[in-house]
Amino acid sequence: MSIKVYLMRISFGICLGLLSCGQPAEPPETAPIITPSTEKPELSDEEKEFARLSVLAVKGDAKSQTSLAHKYALGKGVKKNMKEAVRWYRVAGNQGEVEAQFNLGYMYYNGEGLPRDFAKAAEWFRKSAAQGNAGAQGSLGLMYDNGEGVPEDNTEALRLYHLGARNGDMYSQFNLGCIYDSGEMVPEDNAAAVKWWLKAAAQGHIDVPNYLGLMYDAGEGVPEDDVRAYAWWLIGIGRGDDAPRANMALLEEKLSAEELATAKKLADDLQKEMEAKKQPEKKK
Repeated sequence: MSIKVYLMRISFGICLGLLSCGQPAEPPETAPIITPSTEKPELSDEEKEFARLSVLAVKGDAKSQTSLAHKYALGKGVKKNMKEAVRWYRVAGNQGEVEAQFNLGYMYYNGEGLPRDFAKAAEWFRKSAAQGNAGAQGSLGLMYDNGEGVPEDNTEALRLYHLGARNGDMYSQFNLGCIYDSGEMVPEDNAAAVKWWLKAAAQGHIDVPNYLGLMYDAGEGVPEDDVRAYAWWLIGIGRGDDAPRANMALLEEKLSAEELATAKKLADDLQKEMEAKKQPEKKK
């Protein structure tokens, strides 16, 4: 709420005129007198929450410190400040708070709020992964996969991807699908690729519907099914991926109007089914 400023205009000319018993008098030029309001601006809900977390964070509560860092990182209830976000993630992470450790690793990996440092990123991801954080497990797996901050190690990468995927990390699920589809690190297994891609799709992964459409279109890992392929491509388009458009155009020439209508209904049904299975986002 903005501060209201009330302006009080006092005309001394009228008073002077009355005192002079009708003698004409020119009112002097006067500047308006501003009376400051004593009202304090009302805080928004975000600002109130930021203030509450600040008190708890200073007292040493690690969860509150992590949540306060989120606020600084996102600019919620306070001006965005990545350095302050890093500071509070570090304070909480040093107390063993798993989410803070993961986010600190992420910031080191991307160079947000501090210089990019893969070795430091791996260090913090490892601490978080050891406590079961799925995102940290998958991120550390990616670092072993690429040899970033750690020696390249496909065995360790695969182990961590599986850990992250089983714990619900959709990026690990997507990466495992790609690994099984390509036959890198493991024997090629299209059925396993589809299994992991379906799990990633259920969590809202943007790119994976295109891959699933290709699998159904070619009959790899699943029975060939052009209607289901078109349905998955529709889902991908709905998520903002333009990659399926060319293949959809080819199928539109092949499928009947009835089959296209069936594909659209199937896409709606699959989307509803995935929404029902989607894991709720953690509150920050």
